[in-house]
Amino acid sequence: MIKTLVCISNYGDGQIHYLHRLLDQYNRMNRFETEIVLQTTTPVDLNRYSFRSSQMMFKPDIKFDLAMQHRRVMIDKQDDFDLFIYAENDILITEENLIAFCDSNEFLPHPYAAGFIRYEHFKGIQDDAEKYLPDAHPAGGSVFDGEISLSGRRCIRLTNRHQGCFVLTRAHLKQAIQSPHFNFYFPKDPLNREVGASFVYIGCSIQRVIPWEFVDRLMIHHLPDKYVNLNEPPWNETRPHTLTTLKALVTHEVRGSCNP
Repeated sequence: MIKTLVCISNYGDGQIHYLHRLLDQYNRMNRFETEIVLQTTTPVDLNRYSFRSSQMMFKPDIKFDLAMQHRRVMIDKQDDFDLFIYAENDILITEENLIAFCDSNEFLPHPYAAGFIRYEHFKGIQDDAEKYLPDAHPAGGSVFDGEISLSGRRCIRLTNRHQGCFVLTRAHLKQAIQSPHFNFYFPKDPLNREVGASFVYIGCSIQRVIPWEFVDRLMIHHLPDKYVNLNEPPWNETRPHTLTTLKALVTHEVRGSCNP
C-alpha cells in the first residue's frame, strides 16, 4: 500500500456534490492508503468514508487564500507519506491516474514529475465522448513547450502548466519545500487558486512532463465541464484542442526536441 496524503480545498457548499465524487474515488482505492485533510469554509460529512480524515475550518473571508493552506500541512507531514496530493474540489483523480504517475516514476529522473491534463465534456453534441482540453486552447498560442527524451522515453512539455492539482513523491515535495517560493503568495490575490495547484511546477524546481506512452492514463476530469461550454469568446468561437487533436499535433508538429 502506498501511503498517500490528500489535501483538498473546498470553498462554500456549491460544489459539495463534486467533492463527494472525489472522496468516493479515494475511498475505493486498493493500492493507495489515503488520508484526507480537507481545508474548507463549510463542514462536510465525512462519516461515510473509511479513510482517515480531518477538516481544517476557515472563515469565508479567506477566499482565494484557501488554496494555499495545504502547504503547512504538507511541510508538517513530509516524512509520513509516500505520495502527496493537492486538488481543487472538482478535479477527479482516479486510481488509474495515480498508478500511471507511479509507473512514470519508474523511469523519470529527479526532479522530473509526471503531470496530468484536465479534460471536459462538451454538452452540445449528444453522446460526444471526446475529451476537450480547457488548458490547451488555440487562442492561448502554442500548446507545446517542446519534447524531451528521458530514460529513452518520449515526454511532452505543455506551455500551460495548470492542472488544478499536483501529485508529488516525498522526494519531489522535499525539493519543493526547499524553494523559497513553496510557501510564498500574495494574500487575497485571485491567482492564488492557480498558485496553490500549479506553482510547484513553475517556481519550485519540479519539472512537469507528460510521458507520452501514458497520456491516456494521465487525463483527469474537470467535473463541472465549465470552460468548453462557456458561451463567450474564445470558447464559443473556437473549441480547445481535444485529446485526438493533441495526439495529431504531437505526431506531426512538435519541434524543438532536446535531451536533458
